Amino acid sequence: MKKILSIITICLLPFVGANAQEEAGKQYLPEAGDWAIGVDVVPLLKCIGDGHGNENFGGGAPFTRDNSNFVSPDVSILAKYMMTDNVALRANLGFMFGSDKSRRYVQDDRALLDNPLSEDKVVDACRTSSNGMSLNLGMEYRKGSRRVQGVFGAGVLFAFQTQKNTYQWGNEMTIANQQPSVAPDFSVCYANGYRTLEEKNNGIFYTGLTGSIGVEWFVAPKISLGAEVNVTAYYMFGSQSYKKSEGYNTSLGKIEERTDLNSPGDRGFHIGTESLGGALNTTFYF
Repeated sequence: MKKILSIITICLLPFVGANAQEEAGKQYLPEAGDWAIGVDVVPLLKCIGDGHGNENFGGGAPFTRDNSNFVSPDVSILAKYMMTDNVALRANLGFMFGSDKSRRYVQDDRALLDNPLSEDKVVDACRTSSNGMSLNLGMEYRKGSRRVQGVFGAGVLFAFQTQKNTYQWGNEMTIANQQPSVAPDFSVCYANGYRTLEEKNNGIFYTGLTGSIGVEWFVAPKISLGAEVNVTAYYMFGSQSYKKSEGYNTSLGKIEERTDLNSPGDRGFHIGTESLGGALNTTFYF
């Protein structure tokens, strides 16, 4: 912990030095009408780590760092507006929208049928789309007239996450070739003679209340280093998930597509100290 604080202090020395000669009469604390932007410093600490790729300092996730079911970025954007010298509106926004495509070679069944010695290949692909967003809107109250202030906050939470896999097969499924070759990595997609075309996990939505308690140390006029702990109580509910697949229907004597429901959607309630908005941050007031 001492190493972490030393690194942070070194990073902030330019701000302290630049204002050392002008300290007298400077307004260190935020005032009514000020806006603020918070910058999370946890990613910097993750890069430093302990030299072995391990993380020694927790926090930093918009919502929620320890929820393995939630697809989220490492940090969130913090914005504030000071209604009075001690009361502020605040918002945290975290989001991640991404799409990755995995591609693998597999033998070309049609070429192999024409020539048993053929080494021609086609490409199988799987596109994974993962989306997540979290939003917290609330207020905070500040206590303290010196350069160290206690900060107490409360707010409402909304978040969601979805994931979808879409498969593109290089070998066409036909009556003559009812189980075409697929890449080894994707072979698990075959089930009862059907191979997956699309699979969407049930979107999960979160809504609840948050509370926070923390401290801000103003190392320079209207520049603070802060830490906070959050308590979150939220209800989660999921929509239906489904799988679309194709296969040979022996009753109809043809290739068909079908859609099967996998899950009606999960439900759950949680309460705990889960991070939203960063456990360690630098905030700039202007």
